[in-house]
Amino acid sequence: MIHLHGFSHYSMQQGLPQPKEIIEKVKQLSQPAVAITDFNAGYGLLEFYEKAQDIKPILGAHMLFSYDWDNLMGLVLLAKNYEGYQNLIKLISLASTENFKKTPYLTMDNLKQYGKNLIALSSSEWEIEKLILANESDNVILDKISEYEDVFDGEFCLEFLTLDFELFPERKKIEEKFYHYINQHNKKWVVTSFYKYLNKEDKSTYDVLLCIKNNRRYYDPQRPQLKWDYFMMDENQVREVLTKNGYDTKFQDYLINQTHEIAGKIQVEIPLHRLLFPKYVVPEKYKKLYEKLKK
Repeated sequence: MIHLHGFSHYSMQQGLPQPKEIIEKVKQLSQPAVAITDFNAGYGLLEFYEKAQDIKPILGAHMLFSYDWDNLMGLVLLAKNYEGYQNLIKLISLASTENFKKTPYLTMDNLKQYGKNLIALSSSEWEIEKLILANESDNVILDKISEYEDVFDGEFCLEFLTLDFELFPERKKIEEKFYHYINQHNKKWVVTSFYKYLNKEDKSTYDVLLCIKNNRRYYDPQRPQLKWDYFMMDENQVREVLTKNGYDTKFQDYLINQTHEIAGKIQVEIPLHRLLFPKYVVPEKYKKLYEKLKK
């Protein structure tokens, strides 16, 4: 099991762990790779990349996008290579500079322009999930999935979340549809265990963070609280949830093996500790002037 979706403390008031703590936890779990996908942000990616030793760092972001400001949706984006990393950084910058309205977000035009060499996961606030819950037809939904596959050159996965269907009944309806699309229409899939903190006992600390975020007192019974433990699970804990949700061992193997397959596609090498100057094309008239002045 490789974690492809999670927040560090660079997700302001939404994540607890530092990149180095995430790396140490993954080593304890004997997992070969891990992703950081901070919310609309890439502040911690370079730190994470530099500190990751003996594991593969997967650089990503959990981004909001919209066709219009009134309907924000989520996508998880992972860089496949250095060009993908550059595109990811460009998208993060565009969200904060060109489209900022109360919160950063991307447009579909942004994704079409800079979606190359990125792997996209459907997230939990994705457009298709809303269509499924609204009982939209399969033809409409499949056309939408195809649109995302085109944007990301086929690197688009339906995301099965490690959440208990009893606590999140809407997930059952969504994932039943996903299961159908996988078997009948050959769509890609993956399982994620979305982490916001590392250990189960960190939940009370995360609750304090939520109190700060929402300006509420810790002992207020009406304050917003988590319905689920968003700690970094090991593979057995992920399988326990999947089993409770009714998935057999064979399908669990497919879901978990896909996390390794995605990680295997990722080879990001960032040139560090060297001078990087922008390429500037000198207009011909200035070249002639320079040659004249040299004489």
